[in-house]
Amino acid sequence: MFGWLARGFAAKTAAMLVLILLSIPASAQQDFTFTTPDGDAVTLSSLRGRVVVMLFAGIQDPQCRDEFKALSSLADRYRGKNVSILWVSIDSVNEAPNDRLKNPCGPAGSVTILRDQNRAAFRRFSGRIAQLPTIVVLSQQGDAQGQPRGGFNPNADFVNDIAAIVDRLLR
Repeated sequence: MFGWLARGFAAKTAAMLVLILLSIPASAQQDFTFTTPDGDAVTLSSLRGRVVVMLFAGIQDPQCRDEFKALSSLADRYRGKNVSILWVSIDSVNEAPNDRLKNPCGPAGSVTILRDQNRAAFRRFSGRIAQLPTIVVLSQQGDAQGQPRGGFNPNADFVNDIAAIVDRLLR
């Protein structure tokens, strides 16, 4: 007799659960595991408490050297602060063997090099742009700040644009 009521209640409960899950920041819903060129695992959750700047790219990126120079400048600017600067390769081990990934575009300096082997983090954080390179800044809680930036213009004020976001998060 009250089957329709139970079905309606179940449907509303399921809809509310979906809305609740969608309102939780993606960082809280899913963790990502990267690997270093030495094969060590690094999880995104292990970086919580730090502002994280991630630049997703590949070793064939023609602007790779400029990207590393910009990231190194950011790393120097925030040395000793709770900021991690990551260059994240979306290349597979076949496309970029670990030895090649250790020095993909010249000296890495203070930039941490990681691999997103299955591109899960890239797919999550690049949003609709899915362009290489993609730059994402995460808060200390692991939440993406603003929209991801697609592309890299070496003539733009990349370092100061990203630094403005990082500075705001460090306050």
